[in-house]
Amino acid sequence: MADAEHLDEVLNNLPSALISLDPDNTVVYRNRSAEKLTPQLKPGVNVWDALGPTVNEEKVDRMMRGERVLFRAAPGLPVLEWLISVDHPADGTVILMAWDASITDEIVQGRVTFIMGASHELRSPLTALLGFAEILELESDTLTLRQAEAVAVIRQNAQHLRSMVEDIVDLSRNSFGELRLDIERLDLVPVITGVSETLRPQIEAKGQTLAVSIEPELPAIDADSHRIRQIVLNLLQNAHVHTPAGTTIRIEARPEKDGVMIEVGDDGPGLPFDEADDAFSSFRRGPQNGDSSIAGSGVGLTITRQLAMLHRGWIKVRTAPGEGTNFDVWLPCDRKKARTTIAPVVL
Repeated sequence: MADAEHLDEVLNNLPSALISLDPDNTVVYRNRSAEKLTPQLKPGVNVWDALGPTVNEEKVDRMMRGERVLFRAAPGLPVLEWLISVDHPADGTVILMAWDASITDEIVQGRVTFIMGASHELRSPLTALLGFAEILELESDTLTLRQAEAVAVIRQNAQHLRSMVEDIVDLSRNSFGELRLDIERLDLVPVITGVSETLRPQIEAKGQTLAVSIEPELPAIDADSHRIRQIVLNLLQNAHVHTPAGTTIRIEARPEKDGVMIEVGDDGPGLPFDEADDAFSSFRRGPQNGDSSIAGSGVGLTITRQLAMLHRGWIKVRTAPGEGTNFDVWLPCDRKKARTTIAPVVL
C-alpha cells in the first residue's frame, strides 16, 4: 500500500473528527468520523458559513483562536470538544479536531447552573441593601453626621460587592463559552463621552485630571453597546484606582486600519508586574492608590481582553516604571470581515 493510501486509511479510522483548513478557513479535507460528527463541514465550505446557522459565532471565534470549546455541530448530534492548531505554518494550513464530549458537557452545564443560581441569590440581598441605603441617603437631613457616613460606607461597599459579583459571573460565562454579544451598528462617541462624564466627578475628587480626545468623524463599528461601555469603564476605573492624586488620565479614540483605536493611558507609576501582560491575568491586582471602597475584583482587565477578542479586536498594554501605562484597544468597523483575520494559537 502506498504511503498516501496508508495515511488516508489511518486518518479514516480515527474516532475523532479531523478536518484540514486552508488560510481562508475553508475545508480542504475531512476524515470519515468528521463526515458523521460534523456533516456540514464539507470540502470547499467556509467554517463560519457552515457552523453559523447552528452555533453562536462567539464560540466559533474562540475555537479559531485555539481555545478548547464545546458545542454541537448541528441539532441532534453529540456535543463535541473542538480544538484547532497550526499544522504547516509555512502555507497557513491548520488542522481542526473534534471528539465526543457529552460527559464533559454535563459537568460544564452543572457548573453553569450552580454559578448562575449563586449569582442570583447574591444579587437579591444586594439589591435590597442598595435600595435601603439610597432611601436613607435621601433622608440624610434626619441622620446624624456619623449615621450619614455609615450609610455612605454601606452603599459604597454594596456597590463594590455587586460589581464583583457581575465581574465573576461574566468571567464564568466566558470560561464556559456562554458570553454572548448583541451586535448593532454603534456610534462610539456618545459611549466614550458618557462613560467619561460619569466617572469624571470621582476622578477629579481624587485630585486626578481626565482628558478626553475623540477625532472628528469617528466611524461606527459593529459592536455590543453594553460591552463596549464595560471595556471603557474598566480601563478608566483601572487607571483611576491604581494611580495617585495628581495623575492625568487620558482617553483617546481615532480611526485606524479599518477600525477604531481606543487608547486609555495615564502618567502614573506604571504596572507592578514583571510582564505587562500579567495585568490581564485573573485576580491579579496592582497596589491601590486611594479609597479602597472603589477597588476592583481583580478580573476587570481579564474580562476587558475577552470582550475585545469577542468583538474580533485586540487589546495591548504598554508600561514602564515611572512612565505610566497605556492600554490600546482596536475594534473592527466590519466585524464579519474581521473574522478571517483570527489566527489560531500555535500549540
